[in-house]
Amino acid sequence: MPGRSNIPERRRPSADALTVVNEYKNATGVGSPTYVKVQCMHCDYPACESACIVGAISKKESGPVLWDTDKCIGCRYCMVACPFQIPAFQYDTALKPDIVKCDFCVDRTEKGGVPACVEICPVESLTYGRRPALIEIARKRVENYPDRYRNHIYGEFEAGGTSYLYLAKADFKELEFPTLKKDPMPGTSESIQHGIFAYFVPPISLYSLLGGLMWINKNRQKAEEETIE
Repeated sequence: MPGRSNIPERRRPSADALTVVNEYKNATGVGSPTYVKVQCMHCDYPACESACIVGAISKKESGPVLWDTDKCIGCRYCMVACPFQIPAFQYDTALKPDIVKCDFCVDRTEKGGVPACVEICPVESLTYGRRPALIEIARKRVENYPDRYRNHIYGEFEAGGTSYLYLAKADFKELEFPTLKKDPMPGTSESIQHGIFAYFVPPISLYSLLGGLMWINKNRQKAEEETIE
């Protein structure tokens, strides 16, 4: 239908979608809409890595921020710490839920390839390479096409810098990008941990307490069942 949006609803990455694309109408009401790809930003100083109390999230030198299922204890501090609200939890998987997010196609890039989204993009709106080179490319585009791009490379400085960088004609606030300072976010995420462990209750004590409560409850239920029988 004429005038109808191709993507009518705002979407966020989830346990079923590592990346999504949203449509934003031109603020002037004239011209083509802006399409924004949303995924993990793979921060240079990841707040999720800093918030993780067991080291289940790590930043590789090549860029990707990765999650390790063998270390994760399901605390979900990474979800709270992320300034972009990206990590998702598999709530529908009861026995072994995972923290799910874009992994920068690390299995492809470590073999010399490029992320799948970059390879498949038909209009080459995505570019993959070393961060300094990409920033230089972005600056030249802004300089050469001032009518096409704002003089703002989103991700160059936000939250200490990110691996994903954006150029756009519209204001990034209009595109629902969070307004972040230049300081890395780990300082904020670490305050979360300090608040939780303010009375020096280490994680092992917390889980021992929870385990004890589960044991008591299990024995109580067993006793009730034997009484009924």
